[in-house]
Amino acid sequence: MPRIAIEKLHEFGARVFVAAGADPDIAERVMTNLVRANTYGIHSHGVVRFADYVSHVRSGRVKANARPVIVKETPVITVVDGQWGFGQVCAAFAMQKAIEKARVNGIGVSTLHNANHVGAIGEYTEMAANAGLVGLGIVNGMGKLVAPFGGRERQLSTNPLAMSVPVPGGRPILMDFATSAVAEGKLKVARNQRAQIPHGWALDKHGESTENPNDFYDGGMLLTLGGFGSGHKGYGLSMMSEIIGGLLSGTGAAMLGTRLANGCFFMALQIDAFRPADEFLADVRKLVDTLRATPPRPGIERVLIPGDPEAAAEERHRREGIELDDVTWQTILDAARSVGVTYA
Repeated sequence: MPRIAIEKLHEFGARVFVAAGADPDIAERVMTNLVRANTYGIHSHGVVRFADYVSHVRSGRVKANARPVIVKETPVITVVDGQWGFGQVCAAFAMQKAIEKARVNGIGVSTLHNANHVGAIGEYTEMAANAGLVGLGIVNGMGKLVAPFGGRERQLSTNPLAMSVPVPGGRPILMDFATSAVAEGKLKVARNQRAQIPHGWALDKHGESTENPNDFYDGGMLLTLGGFGSGHKGYGLSMMSEIIGGLLSGTGAAMLGTRLANGCFFMALQIDAFRPADEFLADVRKLVDTLRATPPRPGIERVLIPGDPEAAAEERHRREGIELDDVTWQTILDAARSVGVTYA
């Protein structure tokens, strides 16, 4: 399996997207999101998606140089039309508008419609945290992948949620997870690696539990977060993501027959609007330190907070490079050759 340096992977991917027709700044933005996901260990949203993105540009599904536009605006709300461009460009724009409004009015909210796959949404809530604000993201789409709790037919998407909070003297708290048992991309990675998946991730087309990722792509379905035991909780979160991320933004929902898209709801909160920021951040620091100091269970090295695994993965990948399975790497090389680019 090849191991690619982060900077090399980013540069190569950006060249491919430019060759496919994207402006350089758009290509850079997309690769920043994809490579960040791999760097953080979120391989389901990293370059495993690369070949699909190139294919979507070539087919016209993604308008490579489309720029998001504002269709409605108030002092605290921005409604953004992504113009069917790259989702990463659209989502970063929408969150930036929320941040700008929060800085002035204490809160900023953006919705986004007509956007392609936005990638790992934690990047956008982390934008807010890195600016000293609290960030929230709710996303629906892309397509029917998940069975509602107790059902055996796809109706919902993976519908992720993300929140980020600044931590003084450290990295932001970062929570980013699908409301399905697992992101669909993790099955794609497992399939490429010819690996089995854990019990409780998916059902086959007959509604039976499966540990074979190929069964999902043969008409199977993902379970909601919590699996067979407490999947009703993930089901409730997923429904609300469809409503707030999809219906409120005007994107719709795949189960209702609308075009495949990511509908987004982003919120940024200015801490000083609620209480003195230094007091809040000091409390956050104490909370984080207290949780990390909790005695671990037998077999557990230490107690983590959301964002710690990503920080550890980033440190390792910056030192060692990103290891890609042979199938994923070959699809990337094939996509590059389809637009006349070779890896060097």
